[in-house]
Amino acid sequence: MKERTNKVTIYDIAQALDLSASTVSRALQNNPLINEDTREKVQQMATEMGYVPNWIASSLRKKRSNIIGLIVPRTSMYFQSTAISGIQHEAHKYGFSIVIGQSDETVAMEKELVHTFFSLRVDGLLAVSSMFTTNYEHFGPFIRNTIPLVFYDRVPVDFPGYTITGDDYRGGFLATEHLIQQGCKRIAHFSGILTCNLYQQRLAGYKAALAKYDIPYDEQLLYVHNLTTDAATTATQQLLQSSPLPDGLFAANDTSAVAFIQEARRNHIDVPGQIKVVGYANDLSSRIISPSLTTIEQSGYNMGQKAASTLIQLINHDETVKVTQHYVFPVELIQRDSTL
Repeated sequence: MKERTNKVTIYDIAQALDLSASTVSRALQNNPLINEDTREKVQQMATEMGYVPNWIASSLRKKRSNIIGLIVPRTSMYFQSTAISGIQHEAHKYGFSIVIGQSDETVAMEKELVHTFFSLRVDGLLAVSSMFTTNYEHFGPFIRNTIPLVFYDRVPVDFPGYTITGDDYRGGFLATEHLIQQGCKRIAHFSGILTCNLYQQRLAGYKAALAKYDIPYDEQLLYVHNLTTDAATTATQQLLQSSPLPDGLFAANDTSAVAFIQEARRNHIDVPGQIKVVGYANDLSSRIISPSLTTIEQSGYNMGQKAASTLIQLINHDETVKVTQHYVFPVELIQRDSTL
């Protein structure tokens, strides 16, 4: 028997089992034309011999790779990690593998990843734009070559293709209205960079809730930053120096809300006694922090599943299913101790 090596071919397996190469090839693809006994023998021999399929050659023959590219800002983000799980599980059901690239919130890396995935001949691309992406021109190779492209969560402004998003306007409205109903009249807002669709919509929802209850919008209460722990801590220090203090905060993600609660505690500011706080995303941290964080649930896993199923329908040209071009997930307020 041959040593375990990546150079083993289907011809070596065929010779070892006294089968034709075509039979081995079909057996390795679980072709129902090959009986189960033979499929098991071939697959066992392939494992023993260390056979590794040449997916590049295979994709060139079939004009299909069964690989989906995925661009996310950071896999460490709770929402993105849950969305990736949904994507992975949905893709696996249909025989697709996922290759993930992180833009690290930079447009330059995002552009490089688009080029890489196009060069790899992926069957389709799922993408979450960086916080600083202002247009989708660098996704042009996919658009011009009609390779399926679906954005989810963060979407470049005016992108005309397929998108899967949460109802961010509604989420911003619900968060702010809840604070008002809890008695808050001076509500600050931690927003992400406003070139990003998410934060535009959440800010619009915040403003709409204020208007509904005849509370004037005060630009001095808007703090725009990249929503990291460090940026939110700095913003909190600035906010706590203001007079009068806000009595409520709507933060556009849970990371910045948690950072606010921690910094407020260090400055002997009671949450929710002096300032009530609502976050966004329902991260694990929102349940661990004390007080537990009221937040907006946006269903990362379900959004990932929907993004993957939409892309796969486009790849497969599945005309039996109507593909919604702009799908919007509902959001839900999760009330916890930070607003009681």
